[in-house]
Amino acid sequence: MKKLRVFGLFGGVAIVAVILILATIRIVPPGHTGVRVLVGQVRGSVGEGLHFVVPFAGSMQLMNNRTVAMEMVTEVVTRDLQAVRMNYIVNYRLNADASSNVFQTIGTAYESVVLRPIVEETLKDITARYAIEELITERARVSADITSTLQVAFTGRGFMLERFNIVDFNFSAEFATAIEAVRIAEQNALRAQQDLARVEFEAEADRERARAQADVLRLQAQELTDTNLAAMWIERWNGVLPTFMAGDDQGVMINMGDVQSLAPQQTRTTTDNQQTQNNANAQRQLQSLINTLNSAGIFVEFDHNGNATVTVEGD
Repeated sequence: MKKLRVFGLFGGVAIVAVILILATIRIVPPGHTGVRVLVGQVRGSVGEGLHFVVPFAGSMQLMNNRTVAMEMVTEVVTRDLQAVRMNYIVNYRLNADASSNVFQTIGTAYESVVLRPIVEETLKDITARYAIEELITERARVSADITSTLQVAFTGRGFMLERFNIVDFNFSAEFATAIEAVRIAEQNALRAQQDLARVEFEAEADRERARAQADVLRLQAQELTDTNLAAMWIERWNGVLPTFMAGDDQGVMINMGDVQSLAPQQTRTTTDNQQTQNNANAQRQLQSLINTLNSAGIFVEFDHNGNATVTVEGD
């Protein structure tokens, strides 16, 4: 009976010893800092690994020093008083050497107590400097301004800002409609410019064609000599000449049928060379006859169909 009491005593002492040992051991995991607290007072901080505290009178608070992604949505107002919802992500971490001070002055809820209000206030202040369309066109600049301001604010609180990233802007329905209208107007303006360029190109092409035709007509007019006109008349002449009497004071009757006999007669048996020679001979004879008539005051004119009109001087 006595032995049983002895064993029970030793067993109780061992259990108490194990409890005391376990109460003194603390393990700080990777990426964390342990803040020592003794009887309600902060006694500094320790790094990762195994540490001991005073049983029942001391404790250790773990503080996360890893990078944390804080996703937020904030309503901001631009310089031109346009409301915008900004979606963004803030990557930050708690500095290990500031862990005990942050725990002592802020606690473990530092994100909701300090960081989120700092971020929201900074965004509202920076975006109020820009017009609503500049949030899109100057997005990189807006992000850089916000990042530099947050870095200063976070450092003063014992945190490190690693990255600020704007995810998206959500504009009002009215502004979205206005943006769409501007985009459509730009497309219409571009289409109008293309149409104008095409019209100008076509007009220039028409002017070039007109200048070319004018040059051709000018060259043709320069070559319309008496000989060429006679040759053109021979090609178009229908073979019929009128008979015409001179004025009463001259008493001379001219039979223009004689000129008809000088016109080239084309037959099926005439070769091309012979026809060309006949035309040339007829042209010379016709020109000689016309010159003779002109000297006598009788003028012969031919139209494009080969019809002849005779005018006598003095009629």
